[in-house]
Amino acid sequence: MSAAGSAYLHPLAKATQVKHILGAGAYAARAAELVAGDDRSVGVKYLEQAVLSATPVVVDVLKRFPTAPSGGGRVGELIRMLDFDLRSLTIAE
Repeated sequence: MSAAGSAYLHPLAKATQVKHILGAGAYAARAAELVAGDDRSVGVKYLEQAVLSATPVVVDVLKRFPTAPSGGGRVGELIRMLDFDLRSLTIAE
């Protein structure tokens, strides 16, 4: 999802760090929505594909942190959707 942002994680697990893990995916989904004339279904489909490509390592790292925080407008909403969907996965390694 956000390999570059994950470099900024630290051992103090805070909800705001979830933005570093999932932010790039959420921003990409939002960009896809805007290109499609602000069609929110495009962003949802983008996130569905991101969830399908998630590895067990991504899900494991994400689950070490609290759930995504509130706020952040549409991008924040997309982050929370992605966070919920990934945490709901049961992936076998």
